[in-house]
Formats: sequence, C-alpha cells, structure tokens
Amino acid sequence: MNTTDLFVELIIIGVGATIWAVLLVLSIFGYSWVPFDHLFALPSLLPILAITYILGIVTDRVADNLFDALWKSKLAQQFYAKDGDDYDDRRYIYLRSERLASLLEYGRSRLRICRGWVLNTACIVISLDLFILLQIPGRSTKISMLLFSNLFLALLIYGLWFSWQQLTLADYRKVKRQSAWLRSHTTEDG
Repeated sequence: MNTTDLFVELIIIGVGATIWAVLLVLSIFGYSWVPFDHLFALPSLLPILAITYILGIVTDRVADNLFDALWKSKLAQQFYAKDGDDYDDRRYIYLRSERLASLLEYGRSRLRICRGWVLNTACIVISLDLFILLQIPGRSTKISMLLFSNLFLALLIYGLWFSWQQLTLADYRKVKRQSAWLRSHTTEDG
C-alpha cells in the first residue's frame, strides 16, 4: 500500500470521527457561533483536514484494538489453529508476490474503513442523539428525528460490521490459499 492510499484511508475514517466530534461540540455549545460563511474557505479547510487525519489515526487504532478483542480471534480460528498464525503466511506473500500483496492490501483497506466507520457510526448515534435532544426544538420533531436517525444508523452499523466480518473472512481465506499456492510454486531461492 502506498502512502497516498493510506492517507486517503485515514481521511475517510477521520471524516466520520470529525462528524461525531463536531456534533458533540455543537450539542454542548450550540451552533449560533459557527461562522458558516468562512467555514469552507481554504484557510479553514487545511486545519480541518489535519484534524480529520489525526482523528482518523486515533479512530483506526481504537477500532483495531476493539475489534481484535471482540471478534478477530474467533474469525481467525476458522482458518488458523491459533490467532497470529496468519502473520507468517502474510509475510510470505509480501516477500514473494508484490501483485498478490497489493490485492491483499486493497481488501485490508476496505475492512479497515468498515471497522473505523462502525466505531464512528456508534459515536455519531450518541452525539446526534445529544444534538437532537439539546438543540432541536419541539418534542414531536425530536422524537421523529431520533427514531429515523437511530434506525438508519443502527442499520448502517450492522451493514458496516457485516461487511467488515465478510472482508476479514475473505482476507484470511485469501492469505491461507495464496501463501499455500506461492509455496507450492516457488523455491526458497527465488
């Protein structure tokens, strides 16, 4: 994976984190103070991009640790005797086939984005609920917005988690098969 791909991936993850962080700030402080006319000017966008990138890094690390602790071992056991055995196969692919390694990284990028957005969407639910409860007038409007947004975001979380799970299983399957194929078609000398 090249640096540009990684940067874009972290920006995509960071956008979700920026959304919930902004919603949280607006929930607490309101939104009348926000300079909407200057918000999207180039001088404002550069710091926003930097913050988005940083939030993407943090979100990716937190989501990685959370998903590893909750689900990764169980998924890995479908292909490997113990968690971590896939690293030898993965290293072998990276050393022996740049093309197969690129394909694996493409899939891993998608699963990292899904994983990060599961966490982001859960945080968006909380911060959006707070925003609606604290900043939106009218009881019936609040109830309607809460019902619609929570249902939509719950479905999105499930879809993202399911996608992450399927991409993770596909990644393990590909690593296992591709490393076995490479080992059967290459010698240790090259």
